[in-house]
Formats: sequence, C-alpha cells, structure tokens
Amino acid sequence: MIARRTLLAAASSMVLAGDGPRLARTLLLPPPSGGDDTAALNAALLAGAGTLVRGPRGASYHVSAPLVVHSGTTLTMSGCTVTLAAGSACNLLVNRAVTGGGRDRDITVIGGTWVRAEGVGGAGPDLHTLRWRRVDNLALTGLAVETTGDKYAISLGDVTDTTVTRISLAVQSDGVHLQGPAARTRISGIRGSTGDDTVAITPRDWQAYDDVSGPVTDTVIEDISAASLAALVKVLGGSPETTAARTTVRGVTGIAGNNVVWIGDDIADWRTAGGRVDDLLVEQIRAATLPGRGGVVRISGSSVGRIHLRGLAFEGPGANLPLVQVTPSSAPASVDALTIEDADVARLGTAPLLSVDGRARIRRLRMDRVTVGGTVPGAVVARIAGVVDELTVRTVDMRATGDSYLLELPKWAADAAVRQAKLSGVRAVGSRGGLITAPAATQRLPRLTVDDVRTVGVAWLADLNTETELRLSNVSIDGTTGGFANVHGSGAVVVRGDGLTSATGSRGVAIASGGSVVSYAPELAVDVSKLARVDGSRATNTNARLPCGTGPVVCTGLVWQHLRTGATY
Repeated sequence: MIARRTLLAAASSMVLAGDGPRLARTLLLPPPSGGDDTAALNAALLAGAGTLVRGPRGASYHVSAPLVVHSGTTLTMSGCTVTLAAGSACNLLVNRAVTGGGRDRDITVIGGTWVRAEGVGGAGPDLHTLRWRRVDNLALTGLAVETTGDKYAISLGDVTDTTVTRISLAVQSDGVHLQGPAARTRISGIRGSTGDDTVAITPRDWQAYDDVSGPVTDTVIEDISAASLAALVKVLGGSPETTAARTTVRGVTGIAGNNVVWIGDDIADWRTAGGRVDDLLVEQIRAATLPGRGGVVRISGSSVGRIHLRGLAFEGPGANLPLVQVTPSSAPASVDALTIEDADVARLGTAPLLSVDGRARIRRLRMDRVTVGGTVPGAVVARIAGVVDELTVRTVDMRATGDSYLLELPKWAADAAVRQAKLSGVRAVGSRGGLITAPAATQRLPRLTVDDVRTVGVAWLADLNTETELRLSNVSIDGTTGGFANVHGSGAVVVRGDGLTSATGSRGVAIASGGSVVSYAPELAVDVSKLARVDGSRATNTNARLPCGTGPVVCTGLVWQHLRTGATY
C-alpha cells in the first residue's frame, strides 16, 4: 500500500510545460532517502506514468523490490545509480506487465547505473536484473549494468520493436538475453565484460527461466566489443517448435571464452536444442578466442537453414581449433546452405579455416573471395569429414608451405563425401601439397570441376583415391614435382577438358598400382603408357620412347595413334 503522503510528494515534484491542449509533463524523482527508496520511487513512477520521469543527477538510490515502469513513460536516469539490496530475491527494474499482466508499450529508459548487489538471490526469472516482458516499442539507451552473481543483466521476452543501445556491462552472466516471442529487435553498442554470453538469442530458454517462448525474428546485433567467458554472440533455435529467423550479427570485436559466435543448439537443456535457425548473416567479425577454448564461429544446430558469413578477418595462426566449425551436438549437424565470403586469414595454422565434422551435413557450401596470406606446413583451408552435397569455391588467393591443401577429405574420415565440387578463380603458390585431396578408398568425390586455376610450386592439382570425373578448363600448373592428378591404388579418374598448360617436366598424372586414369583432355601432357586405353580417349604423349612419338594422340581400337604422323602404340 502506497501512503497518501508519498503520492502527494511525488505529485508536488511534477513540472508541467507547454501551452497547447496536450501538455508535455516532466516528473522529477524524489531525492534518495538514505534508506530503502523502493516505495517512493515506485510512487513517482506511477504518478508519472505516460510522461517523462527524470532522476536528479548524482542521486544514489537503494531498493529492495522491483521498480516498475509504465506504458508511455520515458525514464531518464543519467548520472544516477540504483542498487538492489542483498536478499531482495527479485528483479531490479521491470515493466508493469511483468507484475500486473497485460501488455505495455512505448517505454524508454535512458542512462543510469543499475547494480545488483552481491547476495540478492532469488529463483527463476527473478534472478535477472532488468526484466522486460510483453512490451511493444521498448528502448534502452546508455545504461550501465553491474552484477556480482545471479543471471541475465538485461532479459527481453515477448517484445516487439525493441532497441537496446550503448550498454556498458560488468556482469557475471549473460549481458543482453532475448527470448521469444520477439520481433524487430536491434541490439548495438555493447561494451564491457560478461561471465556468460554477451548477447544471446534463445527462442525458448533453459527450464528455470522459460517463462515466455516463441519465434525470434528480424533481429540486428551490431557493434559488440566485449570480453566474454562464453560466446560474444549466441543464436539458438530453441526447441523443435521455435525458430530464430532473419538475424544479422555485424561488427563484433573483443575476446570470447569459447566461441565468438555460436549458432544452432545448446544441449544443456532440451528446450535449447532442435529449434531452427534460418536466414542468418554474420559479418565484419574481428574478435578472437581464449587460447585452446574455441573457434570463431561454431555451427552445431540439427536444423539450420541459410547461414552467410561475410567479412571475416583472422590474424592466425592462434589456437589450434577450426576458425569456422560445423559440428554435431547430440544429433547430427544439418545445414541447408553455408556461405563463407570475403574471408582474410593472415596466417593459417594447423587447424583449418573451415571444418565440417564427421556427423555433419551441408547441402550447399560456397566459399568465395578467400585470401590466405601464409600457412604453417600441412595446413588445410577447408576440411570435410562429413557430407557436402554441393561445394563451390571461387576466387581464392592462397600462399602455402609444405603439404598444404585448399580442400581436404581427411584420410581418417572414411565416409567423407563431396558429391559435387567446383573450384574456379583459384591462385595458389606453395611447395608440395595440392588443391584437393581425398586419399581414402571409401570416400566419395564423383565430380570435380576445376576452372580458371593457376598454381605455382604446388605438387598436385588433385590427390585422389576415389572414383572421380575430373573436368578441367583453363588450368595452368607451374611446377615439375607433380601435375594434374595423383591417383592412388583404389582411384579411378576420368579427366575431361581443355585449356591445360603445365611446366616442362611435369608428369601430368601419377598412378599407383591398381589405380586408373582415362583422359579425354587432348592437352593433358602425360606418358600415355600410364593411361587406361578407352576408344576415343585423348592426350598429349610426353614419352619419346613410345612408338607413337610425342604429341597429340587418340585411342582407336585400343591403340594410341599420333594425330599428325599416324604412328601407333
């Protein structure tokens, strides 16, 4: 029960301004009492509902119950501090719908330092510091939040048209946490440190905090620069009936305890696994992770739609963990489409730029405009141990050392498969190694198309132990230690194409015992005695000891015949 004199005191501090029929009002909060200010502040907030309410600069308040903001209110607390006392077991700041039901709209909070003292305690959603539920058109600007324990600093749920900007955090759990339903949310300008995720989307939350749930759509998270002991940004799909869709994450710097951006599932609770994440753009990422703790982007969802990673920069080599990892949680990882675009790796370490783990599947994988300035020996740009249905790699500039590869199906991943692959616009400088390797006989790479590729010092364009149709067009190899294809004992490769050039002394292909190569590429310079004879196959013979002589040859009636001289072998 609010005392009558409290209401009168609040009303006496109200200032009316303007001479029109609709008066703009400003209510000045009472000064701190030196004791518990909860009743006086809430009385003032009620009296000033629908107006501008302002705290006196320099005021330091202490409260023991939630402060309640009403619809239509702008609360300006710049220069003020509000501390929630130990043992209060509640939120510090809420909207009226949290305690009174219904919905609120048009609430703005500007400034203030909001402190959750040590030992506040509570249970479930009461553990959050600022809690907002069932609000339309909410704006939080220029706030500082400090906690020494408990849960989320700013908890948003069942909100629309929300803006959270210029927030300073020194908190022990999540910074800004958004759960469904939510539409059209913008979170930007987040600074400071968090003991858990700095910004998180969970359409459905963990059991203890699952008071509202639903789809989270049209979210923009940008200009995040913080230190987190977990992820800087986490985007989960929730449980199977919820989704996070049309999300943009842009401009993230700082340091993360596990992953800079975590996408998909978190199997700590069934409510946070199995939901759908779709239409997610992640761009301009410059953050790092603690050594040995995690990669930059982790995709672990079992129901992930389209993910677009753009404008990623890595100094490297950093921790020996993949920079982008598609990995299963409890269920296999599944991604409809993953694009990695405009990625710049200064120096690639022993961990790849992209890793697709054994129990992961990507239907369409595209890598476009990738620059690798240098590598350690044995580096791999993309390692695929799982399944990719369609792979497109375009416009790659790679400088490598040792046995490094652009694309690797690792030998230990017996079931790795890329069902269709196309490489174009690749420029690679290296020593030994190659562009693509699939060395296990059980792996699948049925079609590999290579177009507009130039290599210098790289041993092999393709190192294969698979049944593969290798289509080549406008490919130049400047090196004498290898050639276009190194085929292992279980490999069976058919080469087609034109526009092939290779350095004098290049072997063209190397074929281990049990392997085979059929060539329909007239410009493939090779010792044709190594090739399988199939009528209509063509090549350019380099072995002067063969009776057909060197030069262009065609296989007719299982005999190699020189196209100009008619000599046969």
